[in-house]
Amino acid sequence: MIPVIVFIIIFLMQSNNCAQAEDIAEIKNIFNKQKNSKLIKLKLSQMTLREKIAQMVISSIVPENLNEGSSEFRKIKKLCTETKVGGFIFFKGSSDDYVRIANKIQSLSSTPLLISADFERGTRMRVTDGAVFPTNMAIGAAGNYDLAYKMGLEVARETRLLGVHQNYAPVCDVNNNPNNPIINVRSFGEDPQLVSKMSEAMIKGLQDGKVIATAKHFPGHGDTEIDSHNDLPQLNFTMDRMNTVELIPFKNAIEHNVMSIMIAHLAFPELESTPNIPASLSPAIVQGLLIDKLGFNGLVVTDALNMKGITKYFSTSEVAVMCVKAGIDLILMPLNEETTINAIENAVNNGEISEERINRSAEKILKTKEWLGLFDNSAVDETNISTNINTLGANELAQQIADESITLVKDENNFLPLNEKSDGNTAIIIISEGGQQDNTSYLNEISTDYFKNNRIFTAGTSAELTGDLSGFSKYDNIIIAVYAKVRFGTGKISISRENIDLINKLKDINKNAALLSLGNPYLLKEFPSIPAYICAYGDSDFSIKASLRAITGKIKFKGKLPVTINDSYKYGTSILK
Repeated sequence: MIPVIVFIIIFLMQSNNCAQAEDIAEIKNIFNKQKNSKLIKLKLSQMTLREKIAQMVISSIVPENLNEGSSEFRKIKKLCTETKVGGFIFFKGSSDDYVRIANKIQSLSSTPLLISADFERGTRMRVTDGAVFPTNMAIGAAGNYDLAYKMGLEVARETRLLGVHQNYAPVCDVNNNPNNPIINVRSFGEDPQLVSKMSEAMIKGLQDGKVIATAKHFPGHGDTEIDSHNDLPQLNFTMDRMNTVELIPFKNAIEHNVMSIMIAHLAFPELESTPNIPASLSPAIVQGLLIDKLGFNGLVVTDALNMKGITKYFSTSEVAVMCVKAGIDLILMPLNEETTINAIENAVNNGEISEERINRSAEKILKTKEWLGLFDNSAVDETNISTNINTLGANELAQQIADESITLVKDENNFLPLNEKSDGNTAIIIISEGGQQDNTSYLNEISTDYFKNNRIFTAGTSAELTGDLSGFSKYDNIIIAVYAKVRFGTGKISISRENIDLINKLKDINKNAALLSLGNPYLLKEFPSIPAYICAYGDSDFSIKASLRAITGKIKFKGKLPVTINDSYKYGTSILK
């Protein structure tokens, strides 16, 4: 009997390996120039030049409460029926909003639409009732490939249920600049190998779930100090440096069959010497480096073209033509869709751009839509959508990732974890500069589950935190929870001088003071003598709960610092207890 069981196990393992090999081969062959199905050949032959150009344009929709009788929807309808754009990126809305609008616009379009979204941390980044996971840097701190894969697979499941096909994730940027105002915890960390491994897992999970993964922001946005939403960052590096740091995760993503890569709005003078030309509009960087040298043959998408790193320097028509000349396939959120198509069509008609170049992108886009199964059925089921996302399984996975990410960076007085069963008094001080955007209410809600005697104070509203702070000496422990995370467009990653001073005063009053960073891990440089420092890398419910569980000894501190804070606390630092 035993040999039969062994045979069955071996057969199943071989079958599974064959299925995985077939999936990989399928993705590798999607963009093979020699392999066109009859359907793709027919579609291309039936399209006018203008229709093929329109396939390259990705417009935007905010599904939230979008009324089909509104002027906004009339504009969208025109984009589907007359302009015939290739797809849309979706922003805020409920799951019901998403599937309703997705099905409506698909029914209006003669060619299936490619719908995309930014779901870096899960669908709740845009979908109000979707699932959310810890940040990429938390995943990097956990360092668990299997969990990153499972997260990608679950995000893909929800993505397809919502009528979305392309996720602008994962972030493959190596965040080795503590002053980066836009990437920070969106990156898996500062080590190119760690970023490669975790992004590879995420890509596999997404694409196994039949969602297009998008590695971003090529050639690397991690070592910048300007937010490209505001201006044009510049990479003043040599190619040797890029090949040993920034490009490693992208090369790995290409080797592991990522289907799409997003190009950043940043200047790289080493390859593109013309002033103010971003990577997203540069033939030397897109065609020369990404396509020719690195061998990427998938979909190349710009970052959003409404960002000031672009609009500050070029007109909509100039951007359109430059995108095509650079080697872009998907032109994301141009300021005007008609102007964009007109400009490209004129450039083809006057010989500036060849029609073969347009055919190349249109063919890739149509092949992708075929892989997604959109020519067979572009509609999604609208029933019970809200009960099929943000499931118990998704939340359990998110909690597991969070539990493995919490990092004890320092504990000079060796007072952590706290004994929750003791009679000790704990003061929890909340410092937040993000208003309602920060998840402060959840910490208030669950703190009594973890501390026998505790009191919560909020900076800016608690009278006890102004003037004389000596009263805090009576507490056995102080936990200072700091909400400080990157917010695009602000150029801000730290906290105010007033709150830095408050923290430094509190740690001088009480030797058992621990700072819990629910966001930016680099904050320690502002108060280097704080006795204890804990990184959670974000303020999701799961990260807050995991932090309190680790602080009170319910779980172990398992995370390892995925970035270097200073010479004393370098990459890999952790106190495991």
